[in-house]
Amino acid sequence: MDNLQKSEAVIARILAHVAENGLQPSELTNDTLELDAEMAPFFVACYDWLEAEGIVRSTNISRTLNGHIYVTNPAITAYGFRLLGQGVSLGGENTTLGAAVKEVSTGRSFSQIGELIGGILGAFTKSISS
Repeated sequence: MDNLQKSEAVIARILAHVAENGLQPSELTNDTLELDAEMAPFFVACYDWLEAEGIVRSTNISRTLNGHIYVTNPAITAYGFRLLGQGVSLGGENTTLGAAVKEVSTGRSFSQIGELIGGILGAFTKSISS
């Protein structure tokens, strides 16, 4: 798995966790997501990207000197929910981004991971133009 695929897998894990957690108070770290040593270094950049794109938000992010972050009360935004509800075609099957995120985050379908992020970016572009 190359670095782009690792990033995509971590993004899927973050989105699945935050969407499933709802709006209840919580904390998110790479330990929460049970990321292995190969994926853990991607957590900070992936969460920062999702937040910068307006897909997730939090009440606070604490950063340690060794590069770890602790995200307090992460939540998917209304915009993020709208993106997850968008329909996409992955591997010839029609599904929603939310269902694809959940499937990829469990590790069952890494063959479609590139298509997942392409779908998220396509949905992002489509929603901006509407």
